[in-house]
Amino acid sequence: MKIFVLGAGMMGRAVVHDLGGAREVRRIVVGDFDRARAHDVARKFGQGKARGVFADVRDTRHLAGLLRGSDVIVNCTQYNWNLDVMRAALAGRVHYMDLGGLFHMTRKQFALDRDFRRIGRIAIAGMGGAPGITNVMARELSEGLERVESIRVYNAGADKQRYDSPVAYTFSIATILDELTMPPVAFENGRYVEKAMLSEPEKGKFPEPIGNIVLRHSIHSELGTLPVSFAKRGLRECFFKINYEPQLVNLVRDLALAGFTSAEPVAVNGTRVSPRAVLLALMQKRAPKKTPLDVEALRVVVSGRRGGVRKTSALEMWADHSTRPEFSAVARDTGFPAAIAAVMVGRGEISGVGVQAPENVVPPAPFFRELKQRGFRFRRWNVTR
Repeated sequence: MKIFVLGAGMMGRAVVHDLGGAREVRRIVVGDFDRARAHDVARKFGQGKARGVFADVRDTRHLAGLLRGSDVIVNCTQYNWNLDVMRAALAGRVHYMDLGGLFHMTRKQFALDRDFRRIGRIAIAGMGGAPGITNVMARELSEGLERVESIRVYNAGADKQRYDSPVAYTFSIATILDELTMPPVAFENGRYVEKAMLSEPEKGKFPEPIGNIVLRHSIHSELGTLPVSFAKRGLRECFFKINYEPQLVNLVRDLALAGFTSAEPVAVNGTRVSPRAVLLALMQKRAPKKTPLDVEALRVVVSGRRGGVRKTSALEMWADHSTRPEFSAVARDTGFPAAIAAVMVGRGEISGVGVQAPENVVPPAPFFRELKQRGFRFRRWNVTR
């Protein structure tokens, strides 16, 4: 099995590391616009199976040529490139998966469904942690229910690392800026509604070290597929809520009010520049050098009916950071699921064609079994309301 991993950042290196330990995977190609970084990640994390190459997502023919001969491409680039990478996967005739599209991009990706069906390949939209693990958890909880009326998704975390940088983050700062500045979307009474930023605070109680926290609405990919996947089973409510550090929320809010998160170019000494591009460059330059000492919990609560009786169940997953190699909990529970799913596609354990949501094609039992073998912890309970 040959897997192409596009993007050699925090998530990409976690994917490469996990694929390197899969006996079925014989070759891994790591592609990145930064050729040196691609080679470095291949050498450090590929366990002797990987090589790095220069890859430019803007050049479809170039990328498609690199993909030929691969079984699957795992797209770990920024989500705004998803459609470009999917078109390269179509041209290269390979299976495809990514880590999410932050709702709006996710919905756009299904326009390529017919094209992937035509070449007999599958494209899984959102196969990381959230989305990805959360979607499969929703499927697991819905088993046996005749009606699925509500799916509530929660993402909680805590980080005990002490950083030198005044701003710390455990995944793409570009995605974080979007999650903190784009209006959230929820599904209420059977229709999509737009919510105010970080609105409708809800108290959440988690085991330590997360503890008692407050979760709020945020834009996320699960909303792009779950309401569609469960529409025929009567879904009326679906939302995603997350806890962000107040310091980061306040900083981004102030930057947004000052105009620094806008992509609209402004004139500076005769040159037009994007405030957002400058902000991202500065924040990436000052990115924390230490690996987070974090934990992340993903919780899904599903309510429905069986035999006319209302049932509510919850399923929770916990991920820890690692020291050898150094990966944050977020990198592990985002990168490892994508690597697992890529191998499952190669084995034939995930079948189908076209653009698919994880909840419709990923079988929960073998997927969760693989996650548990990597130290992820699960607990399930019935909710009384």
